Amino acid sequence: MDAQKFGQFIAGVRKEHHMTQSELARKLHVTDKAVSRWERGLGFPDIGTIEPLADALGLSVSELMRAERAAVGVTDEDASVGVINALYVARLQRKRMIRNCLISLLLIFALVGVWMVGTGMMSRTDVYLAEWAVMPSGDALTVKVGLAGSMGYVRACRNVSTDPDTVLLRFYSAFGGLNSDVGAQNVFVIPLKAGCREIRFERGGTSQAMLRKNELTGEWERVRNDPFSSENEGAFEN
Repeated sequence: MDAQKFGQFIAGVRKEHHMTQSELARKLHVTDKAVSRWERGLGFPDIGTIEPLADALGLSVSELMRAERAAVGVTDEDASVGVINALYVARLQRKRMIRNCLISLLLIFALVGVWMVGTGMMSRTDVYLAEWAVMPSGDALTVKVGLAGSMGYVRACRNVSTDPDTVLLRFYSAFGGLNSDVGAQNVFVIPLKAGCREIRFERGGTSQAMLRKNELTGEWERVRNDPFSSENEGAFEN
């Protein structure tokens, strides 16, 4: 379809009906700028606007699509049926395209969500103990941790020990991958059972002691065997 011919045709028919661009736009529920673009040959109406536009101008769909009136005495029915069928197919294709786009977007969001959650379930085995402090009640201990690696963040930890005398902490990455800080934190409160004597960090298939309770004084002390720790680290100041 020639855009210039189409634009000139609908402009001429509109004027025959003594209708302004604004009046035509209101009938079609579009802007007058859209009508102006059509008439200047800068674009075509949306596929769903073709039939309302033809009705508004007193034309058949085929006349509008051909940008010319049917000859006097010549039926336009067959041509109209063909055009309407083409419009119907185009409308179905458009709906199918929109549906496929929505399905694709939903799949992308689902995959991103699974990836975000999945990365947040990855354990970190390069966590070191930076500082600690025992709660005044003695039934919990606050630890501040860091990562030996230069990338990534910790978001959570969990006691996975089955021994009541030992706390074995497993640490988890932040959501969203190696450089994401979604949910990141580095200070955790660790509940202590009455008989607990040792705090250990998980190291892959093994574990490493970080804090141990002195049997004589009852005080918690750092176990100085962590290759990730620094001599400048110690207890929180009370």
